[in-house]
Amino acid sequence: MLNWYPEAEHGGFYAAKVHGIFDQYGLDVEIRPGGPNAPVVQELITGRVQFGVANASDALLYRQQDAKVVALLAPIRNSPRCILVREDSKVTDLSGLKGMVLQANEGRPFLAYMKSKKLLDDVQVVPYGGSVAKLVASNSTAVQAYSFSEPFLAEQQGVAVRTLMLSDIGYNPYASCLICTEELADNKDIVARMTNACQLGWQKYFESPDETNAAILANNKEGMTAEALKYGVDQLRPLCLPEGISPAELGQMTLERWQELVDQFETLGLVDKSKVTAKDLFRTVEQIAPQVAR
Repeated sequence: MLNWYPEAEHGGFYAAKVHGIFDQYGLDVEIRPGGPNAPVVQELITGRVQFGVANASDALLYRQQDAKVVALLAPIRNSPRCILVREDSKVTDLSGLKGMVLQANEGRPFLAYMKSKKLLDDVQVVPYGGSVAKLVASNSTAVQAYSFSEPFLAEQQGVAVRTLMLSDIGYNPYASCLICTEELADNKDIVARMTNACQLGWQKYFESPDETNAAILANNKEGMTAEALKYGVDQLRPLCLPEGISPAELGQMTLERWQELVDQFETLGLVDKSKVTAKDLFRTVEQIAPQVAR
């Protein structure tokens, strides 16, 4: 089950299906679209789905709520989370938002992090409805965004924009993680095959995305376009494969990154370390034992 409508951020999972990689690993996989408030963790816990997609920040909050889920693969290594401003706003970094109206959904951890850094002082935060219309209309409006999505929508409407990445100020959760329950994670055979297939799917997506994008387009009923998907692939590639990371390392996670996120969330009062431990939140390559014969 996806955490949102089918988009480029799910490309590798669709590629594994489109190109028969799941079949090569003896897996019969149905991909279920998500959407706003997609009940990924509820479906996992009840066993109605075996695997889900979630950001690392959500995985921490699931654990805090006693839902024992673990991450197996993190295709998007650097977070796409950003604040979008118009180029003619003269705002060049996240410390320059004073006096702006920011469309963002309250309760999201990135907002709490920004507040802790005093970046929202004298900023009016209002709900974000999923449209960039107000930003297009006013250079005093900023919006929460993903770097592979909203910038394209604004530029389509003739507005030059600037993406202010949250990772630049230290907020950098993994994104589009493949997750499952702790119980299923103990089934090393199925988990190893699924993790391998998804990793190869992501590699294939960046090699040749067109056929997969056609499948995503067919499964997205929310107005997705081929142009937006092409833009998404181009923007995602450096997030998934930053300099120094090979395709063979795509999706691999480190304890240091998870520990940093746990520490940040504890400081923000979002999690209790007695309930959320970094090493329990994910599985390493060695734990998954990924070398499975096809």
